[in-house]
Amino acid sequence: MLVEKLAPIVTEEWGHFRMVIAEMKKRKLKLGRQRKDEYVNQLRQLIRKVNYEEQLLDELLVAAMIEARSCERFRLLSENLEESSLRKFYRLFMESEAGHYTLFMKLAKKYLPPKKVNDRWKEFLEAEKQIMNSISPRGERIH
Repeated sequence: MLVEKLAPIVTEEWGHFRMVIAEMKKRKLKLGRQRKDEYVNQLRQLIRKVNYEEQLLDELLVAAMIEARSCERFRLLSENLEESSLRKFYRLFMESEAGHYTLFMKLAKKYLPPKKVNDRWKEFLEAEKQIMNSISPRGERIH
């Protein structure tokens, strides 16, 4: 069942949020105001609401893309920060996001024809290029 496969991600993400809060507290940093995420909002506009199958596919692919891009950014942080504890911190998140990306793609291919998934993924990659060119460059691109 889809919900049973996705529920552990909620628990894991909540645990990660708590780890971030603890790290911030250790460094005497405060959580800032919630910001509008242009990237995620524009990706979500790609979700078709024509029928259940297309909406499910698009929801899973948007989630996969967000996780894949976060994985890439966490990898860069884990490989390029001087502080070894932060490299390990971000490496953990990178591995987790990679697993989430993989799960979303596997679920899409479980519930929908793989060719349909792959074709739509290609469309998402093209749309993402346009999205990235349309939004203002900022360092806060990790969801």
